[in-house]
Amino acid sequence: MKRQVSGEGRHAWAPGRRRGWAWIAAAGVSGWLAFAACAAAADGAVSRTDSVVVLYNSEMKDSRSVAEYYAERRNIPEERRIGLSLPETEVISRSNFTARLEGPLVVELKRRGLIDLRDEVRPATETAPGRVVEVLRSAKVRTLVVCYGVPLRVAEDAGRREPEAAVIPEQLRRNEAAVDAELTALPFLLAGHPIIGPMVNPWMGSTNAADMHPANGVFVVGRLDGPTPELARGLVDKALDAEQQGLLGRGYFDIRSIADGPYQPGDQWISNAWKAVSRYGFDTYLDRRPETLAAGFPLSHVAFYAGWYDANVSGPFLPAKLEFMPGAVAYHLHSFSAPTLRSADRGWVGPLIARGVTATMGTVAEPYLDGTPDVGLCYARLMFSGFTWGEAALASQRMLSWQLTVVGDPLYRPFGASMLERAKSLSSAGQGRIDWALVMLYNRKREATGDLAAVMADLGKEPRLKFSPVLQEKLGDWQREAGDHAAAAETYRRATAWKVSPQQRIRLLWHAAEDFQAAGKLEEAYELFGEVATSAKPPPDAALLYERLQSMAQALDRKRDAERWGEALDRLRSAAGNAGR
Repeated sequence: MKRQVSGEGRHAWAPGRRRGWAWIAAAGVSGWLAFAACAAAADGAVSRTDSVVVLYNSEMKDSRSVAEYYAERRNIPEERRIGLSLPETEVISRSNFTARLEGPLVVELKRRGLIDLRDEVRPATETAPGRVVEVLRSAKVRTLVVCYGVPLRVAEDAGRREPEAAVIPEQLRRNEAAVDAELTALPFLLAGHPIIGPMVNPWMGSTNAADMHPANGVFVVGRLDGPTPELARGLVDKALDAEQQGLLGRGYFDIRSIADGPYQPGDQWISNAWKAVSRYGFDTYLDRRPETLAAGFPLSHVAFYAGWYDANVSGPFLPAKLEFMPGAVAYHLHSFSAPTLRSADRGWVGPLIARGVTATMGTVAEPYLDGTPDVGLCYARLMFSGFTWGEAALASQRMLSWQLTVVGDPLYRPFGASMLERAKSLSSAGQGRIDWALVMLYNRKREATGDLAAVMADLGKEPRLKFSPVLQEKLGDWQREAGDHAAAAETYRRATAWKVSPQQRIRLLWHAAEDFQAAGKLEEAYELFGEVATSAKPPPDAALLYERLQSMAQALDRKRDAERWGEALDRLRSAAGNAGR
């Protein structure tokens, strides 16, 4: 990643702070659920299925199957499904893009009465000759869904010459681009905008999704793609699940703690994403260490993720199966996060889809930092403005006709209902996910009132607390924050007796061990840290864990154990030293 020229402290994995929500300050949970139907969600999104065109590669059976599956699930009529004869590779030449994708797509849209184009004469200028261009006057289509099998990237055409190149910074004088980025800016390109370099996105930061329309210059574009056609089809299934049941869980964010300089904006965007997700009510974790999250970090029930800066999927994201919630949204900032979508271990976009993410985005070639999306803005538009995934991604881009591909159903709208409405619906249906919604409501009330003791007392009366490890972990977090380590340790340990996910169990054991140690109960702390060391493969923060176990074993006069943990620590350090050579 080049800058374009022109844990939150120890290892607590603690929730982030939230602000606002005074409108729920006076209500208990029963009160929230009672007036849930009166609290309307933000309604900024305007995408409907009658404004969608599904694009697929007619030369590939799998591409057609993804398109048909999506169309069936979203009720897209046959006349809005367009198959084009395209190369079966992820890279398409600029000439083939024009002749086999852009041109035929425009012809089909016109033939089906979905767009109205008019010829317009552009007079000559000092930098360009006079010419006739096509101006899009109106459109009955707004959203393009690009399916598995449609090429991903337009290759550089070194022989192409454009007069406008002289005024573009040298490092941006490239005509390679993401296919989806060209389709997003298609009305601009038809109207004669230069192919070379990026164009400024007029809708960056927009709060009015209705402005994002081809009559104004852009399509909303999203891609159903991934390492396999099965994974591509699954993107709509998970999106519909989250729309119906809610996107719930936890948020994880990984900055590099860059205080200033050309790369600091990347940190700020991710930090803003953390603040937005936290403010909405999610329990979140912000890692401030320069390195990316390490293998063994206990990621559980992941609803949101944003971080940087590894070239390929790494750390806790390496296992083939991860605990992503249905509808999970994730983004890793790297220049080449989407060089291919066919791989489950190269880059980040394909691997994240393979591991269960529902919506993500990435760049196919060097975009420079300013050419990457503002993930904080994206997540905020998704949650607080009620945008669809395609709209939120478009509003977060500074540049069009450049390197970004947006993967996931562009109609996906996880926050179409308010959290109060969602909680009421889940409660009526007897859904287990209600516990996550309750955590968010309790978080909001805590921030609205600022009274930790009162909200803890309220949570203590919650009937579901008796059998919910999710709510018990929330209570443990607040007991820890209040300084009652003995109570927090017992609460965390009690939560592990229920059915919990593998990664949630590791986190609960670590929390309980830390709080037992803080409360002076060394035997209990040693036992639980030992359980983490033997059950987690690999354990989180292994060096710190082995150091603690060695120190505790010595304090408890367990000499053999102290030797064992010391040897484990030596092996770990030796392996790290060898890897660094």
